[in-house]
Amino acid sequence: MTLAVVVPALHEAAILPQTLESIRNQSRPPDRLVVVDGGSADETVAVAERSGAEVLVVPGRGRGGQIATGVANSREEIIVVAHADMVFPTAAFGTIRDFLTRHPGCPGGCLGHRFDSSKRIFRAIEWWDRRRAMRGHSYGDQAQFFRRETLERAGGFPDLPLMEDVELARRLRQLGRPAYLDVPVSVSARRYKRLGWPRVMFANWRLRRAYEQSGPEVCWSIFRRYYGNAGARFCLEMRDLG
Repeated sequence: MTLAVVVPALHEAAILPQTLESIRNQSRPPDRLVVVDGGSADETVAVAERSGAEVLVVPGRGRGGQIATGVANSREEIIVVAHADMVFPTAAFGTIRDFLTRHPGCPGGCLGHRFDSSKRIFRAIEWWDRRRAMRGHSYGDQAQFFRRETLERAGGFPDLPLMEDVELARRLRQLGRPAYLDVPVSVSARRYKRLGWPRVMFANWRLRRAYEQSGPEVCWSIFRRYYGNAGARFCLEMRDLG
């Protein structure tokens, strides 16, 4: 089965190399690697090009819009969404391919995640996120994946500036039972460290609640109402939301 990795990025020159290296070092590498830049002012695009990735530049549409563009430019059977701060275990893509081959009715799922911090609060967050993902409610920082053609039956990848991962998980549940593979990627705890975990968790909860009450249409409303034309700053601030 062919597999593409789509990496949305914005001002990620410092951390992107380790993500791309973990993708290149897979025991079964992807057939395509696409980095979709949101209009970075640093060396993000140059870093991606030096890695051999295909690079697209899509400013002003938020992380979900970047991913949607990457998906639209891919024809592989499986799409893996990789955040710019993820480090993949070497067997990750092989595990995805093998599982979907054995379970042809599965529309997609996620790998799971672990934070790069030893603090107990992050073990608690991981536990809770794992429980949700096992019920089909995965987040973007858990390395979501899906069958491209199957997802098209539910509207394709959601072109939303935020909460695209929550909407993706909802669409996958419409198509079948999403998988939780428990092959966790390592993700950065940088946003929790910078803003404090209570503030981040409250912001996550508030956005999810708005989404659950009003659906996908609220995403663009929030984006425009609170951030106006400052889309790049918004994407940077919200890049690690699950």
